[in-house]
Amino acid sequence: MASSLHLFRVVNEIVFMLVGALLVLFALTGRYLFNPRRPEWIALSIVLILWGLGTWRRARFSRSAAERLVTKIGGGSLALGGLVMLSLAWAPFRWAGWLLLATGGIFVLRGLVSAAIMARSA
Repeated sequence: MASSLHLFRVVNEIVFMLVGALLVLFALTGRYLFNPRRPEWIALSIVLILWGLGTWRRARFSRSAAERLVTKIGGGSLALGGLVMLSLAWAPFRWAGWLLLATGGIFVLRGLVSAAIMARSA
């Protein structure tokens, strides 16, 4: 049972790394067509912030220290990514690429660090 849970968490981190890489690609190419002031974008940002904070709080129920650390990293990255995405609503459009790059970097770094911690603890 623990091995399937471990595999699911590794796949989850790979998905976050891919999402982060996609955001980095969009930021570097400058091909992003969105309006960050739309209510849907702001709602998505708030959902990410709340999801991240909930995950951060749930970390205390984890069994091992490594699992607790990975959960805190995941929750913190979601909350921080949500805050950066929310800041796009008030930032000038010329900063959009940099902010998307920051969000993508946060998600890629989260995936790398979490995968390294899980590999070390396995």
